Amino acid sequence: MKRGGSATRVRDRVITKAAVIGFAAAIMMTGCEATSKPEAIDLNKYESVYSNPFPQLEEEWDDYGNGDPFVMRHDGSYYLYVSTKDHRVGIKAWKSEDLVNWSYAGLVTEDPVSTGAYAPEVTYWNGYFYLYTSPAGRGHYVFRSESPTGPFERITENLGMSIDGSVFIDDDGSWTFTHAGTEGIVGVPMNDPAAFGFGAPIPGTFLGHWTEGSMIIKRGGKYYMTFTGNHVFSKGYRIAYAVSDESPTGPYKVPDNNPIVISTKPDFFGLGHSSTVMGPDLDSHYLVYHNLVGRSAEGPPVRQMNIDRLVFNGDIMDAVGPTNYEQPYPGRPAFEGRPSAGLGEWERTESEEGLRILSPGSSEADFTAEFNVRGLAADTKVAAIFSHADESNYGMAEISQSERKLRLVAVHEGTETIMAEAGLPDDTDFSKLHTIRVENGVGVTRVYFDGLNKIEQQDSDFGGGRIGYRHSGGEPELSYTAFSNLVGGSSDFETTKALPGTIEAVHYLRGESRGFSVKERSSASEWRQADGTDLRLASDGAYAIRLNSDGDWLRYIVNVSEAGTYGLDLTVAAGTDKRKLELLVDDETAATFTISADEEAAGESEWVKVHAGNVKLEAGIHTVTLKAKSGGLELKRLAFRAVDDTRFSEERVLQDAASDQIHGLWDSTDSEYAGVSFSDAKLYGGSERWSDYRIETSVKLGPEASGAAGVLFRVTNESDFPDQVTDSLMGYFLAVTPSKLELHKLNYDSTMVAAEKIKLPRGSSEKLAIEAVGGKIQVYIGDEKEPVLTYDDPDAFMQGKVGLRSNNASDMTLGDLNVTSIQ
Repeated sequence: MKRGGSATRVRDRVITKAAVIGFAAAIMMTGCEATSKPEAIDLNKYESVYSNPFPQLEEEWDDYGNGDPFVMRHDGSYYLYVSTKDHRVGIKAWKSEDLVNWSYAGLVTEDPVSTGAYAPEVTYWNGYFYLYTSPAGRGHYVFRSESPTGPFERITENLGMSIDGSVFIDDDGSWTFTHAGTEGIVGVPMNDPAAFGFGAPIPGTFLGHWTEGSMIIKRGGKYYMTFTGNHVFSKGYRIAYAVSDESPTGPYKVPDNNPIVISTKPDFFGLGHSSTVMGPDLDSHYLVYHNLVGRSAEGPPVRQMNIDRLVFNGDIMDAVGPTNYEQPYPGRPAFEGRPSAGLGEWERTESEEGLRILSPGSSEADFTAEFNVRGLAADTKVAAIFSHADESNYGMAEISQSERKLRLVAVHEGTETIMAEAGLPDDTDFSKLHTIRVENGVGVTRVYFDGLNKIEQQDSDFGGGRIGYRHSGGEPELSYTAFSNLVGGSSDFETTKALPGTIEAVHYLRGESRGFSVKERSSASEWRQADGTDLRLASDGAYAIRLNSDGDWLRYIVNVSEAGTYGLDLTVAAGTDKRKLELLVDDETAATFTISADEEAAGESEWVKVHAGNVKLEAGIHTVTLKAKSGGLELKRLAFRAVDDTRFSEERVLQDAASDQIHGLWDSTDSEYAGVSFSDAKLYGGSERWSDYRIETSVKLGPEASGAAGVLFRVTNESDFPDQVTDSLMGYFLAVTPSKLELHKLNYDSTMVAAEKIKLPRGSSEKLAIEAVGGKIQVYIGDEKEPVLTYDDPDAFMQGKVGLRSNNASDMTLGDLNVTSIQ
């Protein structure tokens, strides 16, 4: 592995003999009734690793770091731009070929206006790079350059529009600018790269308080917007996303798996302000974001850069992470080179049509190919070649300068047939660099021009083959050119899944007997049709899979952060009766589970999360296989979480609460707590790895009791900061009011999910108990044997700390918490 640029935390993993044995094809899966044993997994791609956060980059701003990182991919290379430290002039940039090793590229502008430039982003269009930034947060400026590393010259005066501007160009060539706002992300139409219309908040992009750091990508015809809130100094700074089927300005819907990036751990917190960029393999996407280190001596935040994989399942987007441990390098294409620079092996032949340049190797039938061309003279004809079987049979994406069109051409036995064509913008300057991208898979061929999807040809029959160019009438510069045997997000199947974390069930590894095995092939699947697995689109826009026969199995590759016990939760179809499953780790049986999903408890939900059981995992990269043992299974998602599986009984859990676990002001005696009147105070204790438990406490209402006070449980990712949403935690709050019990589910917002009228005595303590087992929550008052409130959460938080909360309460007292595990 070549190591270049700034020093990063990179090493070559030593593969032990035991690890190789664990992956070897010779090992038969225990008790496997399916058709074949699993094949070997190629470990080579996982040997080179990096780790978040990235160490200090060469020439980064001292005592400031890399805040608001934006990465642009251009002509096969990556360019990083970050915020400028307050009172400093200029915007710095770095360059990388692999997203991991970065070399300093210098100041891209030294215009005095760039003093304290916030969140610079760069967009390439028709030969120019446009840089957008809001220096010191006092309105945006636009800069322009002919190089990604500058020099950029300012082309506008102050445009206003808050901070964190980002540009999205749609397939029809329309431009949209988004920026931060108090009511959500604001969308602004653009007439050209430096002309802006009037903006409005975009519904579905509000995080309950100040929302910033937006970016839009388009994938599979859908618009995915990421955004961040609420304050850069908050430990609970987080990244969420929304998805739209209609336009970059919505309407957007907010999927249930939000936020996708959050961590409030002492060594890794304040995660936010992301950008999204395509990976080197031409198919994957990576999320680039920062974590908070603290304040600099001058006051601004000090931040570090992080990069994690994104994966997609229909409308669902998820981050593989966030991670701050070793991850495999981003994958490379199967072939890449630069013909005009002599990089890569190329076959050059003359023909009647002109010079033909071809790659030495051939792609598979499903592939993605990229071609970069610049310097076309007026009479130059050029076409990108793909699926080249021989000189008489191949496909072309052909540029017609005179007609300003892009054509998809099939060449069969020497005869050319135009299959589709699309117009190109009237102002296209063909002397500048332009990118053609071809995606071919499952009977569809898509052709992109400068990132815009211009052609989508159904029922095409292009197969695998060599790639290259055909040109005549000049000598254009043929720049970065590559193909990958991945298309449409198929790299998501192969990427390692970070544990703890979630795995989309349909992201099993590629290849029968390698990633899956089914006895009965399905012809009705809505995705991954060639596999013959039984997939369908669920009501939330994501795909699920059904294992129909005993012995059917699905296999995934995972990256376990630390050795220990992990709880396995499965999201399955509501009404699933008793089913037996086997979990294999590195092809050896690790656990056997029996699960069921009560349809009545699911309510109106189509899916129910159930706790299957616990399993021991070692740190590092492994395969995990889920096999149906009896009854089959319809499965949506797997989730692994680090748990404490020891039995425990802890009394007065809150008595030793550390200062960072006490939020707000409390009046306390030896074992009782009361929040200061009409404030929101929270107090935490216990372990975030506690799972199923019973909490016992007491509540006392005085004669002037008002507001709400009660118990927090299954709490994770709690944060306390004035400029963020009030309910800055994930978990549950059982609120006691003078007239009722209210159960709230908290996810950096609050949703009341159940309520029950009660009448508590005034002036004396009353026992209060909560049992949380799996997705079932039951609440008991006094010595009652039956619960006064029961709630079944089909998408439950399964573990977390405990605590107390006084939410604008007065004259209400709570007892310390006694917590006992339920095994």
